[in-house]
Amino acid sequence: MTDLSWTAEAEEKLKKVPIFVRHMVKGMMEEYARERGASEITPALMDEARSKAGM
Repeated sequence: MTDLSWTAEAEEKLKKVPIFVRHMVKGMMEEYARERGASEITPALMDEARSKAGM
């Protein structure tokens, strides 16, 4: 399993997600990053994941 880091900007973006789904969204972002071989979660990666999920 790859160790992932979150940029400060991505962490701020995650804080805007409602608390009751934040843990789920964090897990989804980390899974998306791992599937793509990324080592860092960025706002751009979050936007890409959201777009691909149709959100």
